[in-house]
Amino acid sequence: MLDLWRYVVKKGAFVAADRVVTSPLFSWTWSGSDAPSFVGRLTEFRPTDSHSVIEMMDGKYLLAGHLVDTGGASPFSVDTDARNWLDHLHGFAWLRHFRELSDPGQRRFARTLVLDWLGRHGDFERETWAVPIASKRVLNWLKNHTLLVEGATTDEVRAINRSLGTQIQSIKARVELACEPFDRLMARIALLGASMCLATEEAEVPGLVAQLEAELARQTDEDGLHLSRNPYFQLQALGELIPVNRLLGLRQPEHVREIAASVERMHRAFERLVLGTREPVYMNGCGQVPVGMVLSVLAQSSARTDQSVISSGYGVLVDGEGRVVADGGKVPPLAHSGTAHAGALSFEYSCGGSFIVGNCGPAPSQLPESHTLFRHGSAHCAPTIDDLSAAELGGGLFIADRLRPRSADPTLSLDRSDNVLEMRTAGYAERYGLDLVRRLTLMGGGHTLAGQDFFVANGDTAKIPGAFSIRFHLGPGVAPEIDPAAALIRMRHRNGEQWSFLWEGAEARIEESVRHSAYYGLMRTFQIVLSGVAAPGAEAAWVITRQ
Repeated sequence: MLDLWRYVVKKGAFVAADRVVTSPLFSWTWSGSDAPSFVGRLTEFRPTDSHSVIEMMDGKYLLAGHLVDTGGASPFSVDTDARNWLDHLHGFAWLRHFRELSDPGQRRFARTLVLDWLGRHGDFERETWAVPIASKRVLNWLKNHTLLVEGATTDEVRAINRSLGTQIQSIKARVELACEPFDRLMARIALLGASMCLATEEAEVPGLVAQLEAELARQTDEDGLHLSRNPYFQLQALGELIPVNRLLGLRQPEHVREIAASVERMHRAFERLVLGTREPVYMNGCGQVPVGMVLSVLAQSSARTDQSVISSGYGVLVDGEGRVVADGGKVPPLAHSGTAHAGALSFEYSCGGSFIVGNCGPAPSQLPESHTLFRHGSAHCAPTIDDLSAAELGGGLFIADRLRPRSADPTLSLDRSDNVLEMRTAGYAERYGLDLVRRLTLMGGGHTLAGQDFFVANGDTAKIPGAFSIRFHLGPGVAPEIDPAAALIRMRHRNGEQWSFLWEGAEARIEESVRHSAYYGLMRTFQIVLSGVAAPGAEAAWVITRQ
């Protein structure tokens, strides 16, 4: 409870202080009379798509999986509730699509959009100048600086550089007041990258390196995973860290060692959470991301998980073509739990390029009223009791979006000889007097996944009875059908593969489900639900196998 109040007071103080710093009384100090001179030294390794440029010039902007047709008007004049689309628009990551083009008109269009942004949003606005968005915008303008100034007039170059300088100063003034730790990390990356892109490098680079090193140490665990346990945050951080780290190695190699080591650990932690489909698991706020982005980040390191492992509260089982990533349900520290899901004992399973079982993912940004629902335990391939979650969601004021634990951290163990992962959570002990134990075994070259779910007494005190549900949210394109005669569920994958689901110790039924897609919205899928009485000694066993 003390940690909770400390967090609330600290966040309230940060919000108040940020209001003061961004008030007209102080914000005028961010811009100087002279425009600094920048050199486009940061490189861009993420994939480009020339077709996106054609669509943008036609007024169609597909960002964050949401398409907006401006009808030829400026995208910065559009009024939309699609928050993720707006954040991506003002973050300017899409500038990279113009980088490799040779057509002068297309390249000039990129500068036109930047100048249009300056005309509409060049002065401070709370939403468009939010620390994480401004940090990404600065980095993306610097990665594409040569593109932006090519053929520009002296006044246009001065306007772009002056805005860069102002935005960098605003990030410096606000970095320590950012409520979300991940926002501070992105700001530290942007400040170091910007400093190395000044025409005359400032002496502050070593200090900025030390600050970034300290931020990485605070926000990543010993395995290299961000404390939010969100694979998407890990991907975002790596996407910006890699070019900054590369430039640091070229410009000031004497300062690169610690950051380079952190980046490599982060690579390894991220790779462990990627399935055979080359998509990160839908866990703790991560949904669908472009496969090209994942592949481009993975290509920057030789890190590969070719054996089963426990890392950062996740268990990874690898066998042949099969890959299982399971979440023990470790709840991040309160400051990092704003995107965390109550997915204790959940898992995702792929075999080769076939996605078989997974979680529903985060709610679409267009459905804010459903955000908590999609973070619930029942939106995961996990056992629950009375459809309650193993962790607590909701609350008032500054903790409304925070996931909070109901018990101590879960335990995970791995028997590599038999490729067996066991996870245990006490998230239901206080209410039901039960611990939930899940044992997963991947075998047969990855074509068979066997599971056992146990309900074990926690203490001697009898608690209220409950009913368990064990859900298996099937991947898109997997069609299940119960075969009563054979006492199994046949599953036909859209690629033609045939799979079977067998079970005992519970009743089984098939229900509708959904899986979030950044490109198609909510895709209708199916789920297999096992149910029974949650009591000490109860056990349900099941097998998913390819025919």
